[in-house]
Amino acid sequence: MPLRATLARTFDADTLAPVPGAPSRSVEGRTYGRLPAQPPVPFDVFVKAFRYTSWLGRLRNLCRQSGACREFHAAVRLHSLGLPVPRPLALVEEPARGPGPRCFLLMEYLGPGATVSEALAAADGPDRAQTLIAATARLLVTLAAAGVWFRDTNTANFHVVRPRGDEPARIRLLDTRHVQFGADPAGALTNMLASLGAFLYRDGVDPGTVAALVEATAAAARERGGPLATYQPEPFPGPMRRLAAALVAREIRKNRRPPSDLDRFAQRYDNTREAANYRDLRFGRSGHGRKVAAAERLLVDDLLGRLGVRGLVLDVPCGTGRFVPVFAARACDVLAGDVSTEMLALARRAAAEAGARCRCLALDARRLPIADAAVDLAFAMRLLHRVREPAERVAVLRELARVSRRWVLFSFYNRWSARGLRDWLRGRYPGETRSAIRRDATEAGLRVARFLPIGPLARQTLVLCEATPRRAEGRSPLHAPTRSLC
Repeated sequence: MPLRATLARTFDADTLAPVPGAPSRSVEGRTYGRLPAQPPVPFDVFVKAFRYTSWLGRLRNLCRQSGACREFHAAVRLHSLGLPVPRPLALVEEPARGPGPRCFLLMEYLGPGATVSEALAAADGPDRAQTLIAATARLLVTLAAAGVWFRDTNTANFHVVRPRGDEPARIRLLDTRHVQFGADPAGALTNMLASLGAFLYRDGVDPGTVAALVEATAAAARERGGPLATYQPEPFPGPMRRLAAALVAREIRKNRRPPSDLDRFAQRYDNTREAANYRDLRFGRSGHGRKVAAAERLLVDDLLGRLGVRGLVLDVPCGTGRFVPVFAARACDVLAGDVSTEMLALARRAAAEAGARCRCLALDARRLPIADAAVDLAFAMRLLHRVREPAERVAVLRELARVSRRWVLFSFYNRWSARGLRDWLRGRYPGETRSAIRRDATEAGLRVARFLPIGPLARQTLVLCEATPRRAEGRSPLHAPTRSLC
């Protein structure tokens, strides 16, 4: 009774104010607010207000199947199981007025916190990060053991209370609408782990941290016992990174984030006409294009011979497969990757015509679904000249360094070439200097061995780098056979 009286006294649906720390997404028809409750209620109240304006929303609200109803009943059930969710207090329904009826979900306010990604970025030292990783792993295992599949594992739905001193990290789940009860524990844990890893990759979390989360989750599952005693995580890097790329593409499509240079680059060539023009017009019909293509192939072939590369080569972006015959002539296996499916279709044809042992894969160069130290040479021709932001270049180079056992070969536009100076005078992007590229490569963990201009005063310049020698892990870079035709 005191709770009901206090809520009736303090709850004013027309004066809700945004709350710092509320989930960051902005959804039309939904408002987040906080009501300061007075004693005898020893906590503040967090309110989510839903307004239903469409006929489908009104029908769902009438049948008690609206988002507010689902979230409230799921929160009540999760809280009764002892799972870490905000304490649900009440579901208030307002009669239809104005543009549509409203529902108000009231729950305990958790206070300021951070998402998992933000907490990992702010962790002061590896011990604190490992503690947070372990707490996240235990939470996933606890959910799965209870037969709960928390399907919306967006990092914004993991509310982390910053620990003080030696306190353990505390994590609470937000937005409990998308919850399935009675799920298979192993399947639920696999899905939650893969989805959360993809969101962490999307947020730019270090791949080593995601790998540590997978290991910690497997250890926590075996410690938990029961149906998870023999749990073995699937090879996650590939699915996680592909899902992360899809998440980024969806956010760009919905205007939730501005496209980067590489995103614009990918959008340009992801259609049949542009892909065919790149192959036929740019390097096939014009005399200058044929000369440039021949010089590039000759230089790459000469480097392969001098370096003695005979193993697996990653070609990203492979484009239309211009360099696949060069690698095949050196008896190299090729992993050809590109974000454009239209480019990949032409690369498959080029590989088949050359008789190359090649596998084609749709991928994003910033999130390679490849194991560490899996290839002998990571090759990126005509990619980084499109990237103006140093942070994005470093992200790509760091991925190339991670997957390579020894060599990384990439190209860029030299600002101090004749073409670069002409573009600078015309107000266009002129490229980068060698010192800037060397700095980016060093930050990515690479050592620059040589700069190789493709012809005198040429704008396109190859950079040969050495990666830190590492031992390959696993039997296959993609956890699947690689010696297959595209």
